[in-house]
Amino acid sequence: MSLTFPACLFYSGLAHSNTIFEPNITFLSSSLAIEQNENQGDSILLSWLDESQYTVSDTINEYSTSVDHFIGKKEDEKPLMNRSYLRIRFRPRYTHREYFDFDSNVYLKLDLPHTKKNWKLILETDPDDYDSLENKQRDISESSDSGISGAIGGVSLQDKQLGQWKADYGIGLKIKLPLDPFAKANLRRIDTLSENWTSRINQEVFYYHSKGPGLLTSLGFYYAVNKEHSKIITSSTSAQFLDSDNNWELVQQVEYYHRVNENNSIEYSAGASTDTGDDEESTNYWLSTAWKQRLYKDWLYLRISPDINFQSEFDYKANPGIMMELELFFSINGDIDRLHKYIPKPETIE
Repeated sequence: MSLTFPACLFYSGLAHSNTIFEPNITFLSSSLAIEQNENQGDSILLSWLDESQYTVSDTINEYSTSVDHFIGKKEDEKPLMNRSYLRIRFRPRYTHREYFDFDSNVYLKLDLPHTKKNWKLILETDPDDYDSLENKQRDISESSDSGISGAIGGVSLQDKQLGQWKADYGIGLKIKLPLDPFAKANLRRIDTLSENWTSRINQEVFYYHSKGPGLLTSLGFYYAVNKEHSKIITSSTSAQFLDSDNNWELVQQVEYYHRVNENNSIEYSAGASTDTGDDEESTNYWLSTAWKQRLYKDWLYLRISPDINFQSEFDYKANPGIMMELELFFSINGDIDRLHKYIPKPETIE
């Protein structure tokens, strides 16, 4: 059978169109396959993260619960919520005049709620007791030979009521030869001054056999900008004395906290520090910003903190810098909001 001229044109065009669209269809199929593989890869990664987080959290909870029940639980007692957790932080920091610094910290708290006085078992790899007061108040990292090297382990009695005050006590050892025993005490009082204003007085005393005694005193005021407490202004004055340095360090700081949304918060800070060992001259003035983001669920966070310092050791010349912090928080009890900044509430008398 022969084809007429129009039919020949139609058949020829159809055959030509097939040759054009066939590669496009193949490319589209390949793209969809790649996208599906990427989505599958992301799903596998998230499943692995969830499984790893649950395994670590569950192990911590089971171990602390076993110790708690063995030590303090009576047969007729109902199980109490266990608030044990593990916190891991990695902190690289760079400044223009001091270059690069890296710090990491592991903090493990095993809760023993059935013990008569609610004791805690504490393990920490890099305690900050002998860090400079400025670093403590600004929550920044700095490798220093003046600090405590090596992990410490001990027991802590927390939230002991003393009238309008609450106290924490702790004793333990540095887990490294030679053994270095330590003791700590923390006393605090919180008062509501008005609908929006709250004050907090804090007194810490600590002693390490290798370093001698130390003392930290602070007075802070909190102002709630709104009822939701998503915007908070904080002003604090603090002083620290270290026997090993034989001088006082003073810090004044003002902070503005803003909870932007569910997954982000930002905090602005300005402050000054003075060291009485340097003829009472100001050692640093600073401005900083800290942006913190929830990377994944309630246990993986990222904090980026750019700042600019004007330090006496550099003749008060500008010293810009930035610190990044990756925090992993493991706890079987979910819904712990690590982004939210809380205004403390007055301690109740039991």
